[in-house]
Amino acid sequence: MTLQKLFRRLPSGIGGLATAAFLAAGSFTPAQATDEIRCIFPFWFGFAPVFVAEEMGYFESEDLKVRTAFDNDRANVLPALANGSTDCTMRTIGESMSRPRTADTTGTVIGTIDISVGADGVVAGPEIKSVEDLIGKTFAGEINHPGTTLVQHALSQKGKDISDVNIQLIATDDSAAVFEDPNIAAVATWEPMMGTIVRTTSREGAHLLLTSADYEGLITDVIIVRTDDYKENPEKYRAFLRGIYKAIDLYQTDPDKFIELSAPAFDVPAAEMKEALEGVKYTTYEESVAYMPSADGKGKLHEVFEAFNDINMSLDLQDAPLPYEPYVDGSALQGLFDGHER
Repeated sequence: MTLQKLFRRLPSGIGGLATAAFLAAGSFTPAQATDEIRCIFPFWFGFAPVFVAEEMGYFESEDLKVRTAFDNDRANVLPALANGSTDCTMRTIGESMSRPRTADTTGTVIGTIDISVGADGVVAGPEIKSVEDLIGKTFAGEINHPGTTLVQHALSQKGKDISDVNIQLIATDDSAAVFEDPNIAAVATWEPMMGTIVRTTSREGAHLLLTSADYEGLITDVIIVRTDDYKENPEKYRAFLRGIYKAIDLYQTDPDKFIELSAPAFDVPAAEMKEALEGVKYTTYEESVAYMPSADGKGKLHEVFEAFNDINMSLDLQDAPLPYEPYVDGSALQGLFDGHER
């Protein structure tokens, strides 16, 4: 498997097959004991703490079994959450808000797990000096790609809108080839393709126009759980969160060990994973608390959420603005480690 396939997507067809096998397994039934969480999420290094928590025995120490499957397709995951076949997923807050989600859709955000700090962005040709230069030009990307949302966000801050840009829809895996066309002013992509395009394109003067480092926190991955099960079994999900944040603590103190433990889950060499994680910031427990709502306020995620209400409406990815709460619920994080070893 090439690195181009690693970031937030699986090769065509694999995700659906993985989810089908995951849901068909005999032990995955609504009657399962409350010490099990079934989680489906995209093939993305940001979610590696789940595998590290498993390998380090953090979940086992909580008497918790976590079962996982990779799938980037929300068309598979959302119905599984709705019918109780799975309990958990993870993805960017902006993508999680997009259609077909409505205010009544199941799913509650209970924490953050990582922030893109340069792993997503836009590569532009030499004639594009600022995001405003894209107006009237052709921009290539997936409509819900982080790079596309970065463009809309940057334009809105200039009083402009992405509707004034000609969008050519492409698969992100094709971004390097698409950018070779001089009629394409810029392309939305992610690492490692982003750096590769800048280094190897035949278009002299190609450069990074925007990256997620320019708007830290905008591209934030969150942990989303099945609302009814979360309400009935909050301690199960608090145990899940403790495992994740203990794994992130390990990354802070011993990143090489963290990568050694998690790289096999993604079937990549540790060195490649280490390089890719340079554009990713795992959120510690304390940072997640600061992002989520609490008695002290709505948290830093509120600003991001409202930004995506605007971004997704502009990109026709939402039918209407969504309410921040109760979709985002920080209560599970409060006193998470009280009485527990960290």
